[in-house]
Amino acid sequence: MSLWRSLAILTLVLLLTACASHYRVTTHEGQIYDTMGKPSYDEDAKIYQFKGLDGKTVILNQRDIKEIKELPK
Repeated sequence: MSLWRSLAILTLVLLLTACASHYRVTTHEGQIYDTMGKPSYDEDAKIYQFKGLDGKTVILNQRDIKEIKELPK
């Protein structure tokens, strides 16, 4: 892979990451998760799923969540 192609791909990834909204999910127990993108909600299972800033997938029951708030850019 050429250096220019690698730089182009890296630039594209950085731009897409910069455009994504981040959210803060707070649980009733006081845990705070900052997300990469908006958490998705599964109506049937009553769960929220999202990726944390560390890239790990987090799954929480709806009843455990106190607040989901979009963070300012």
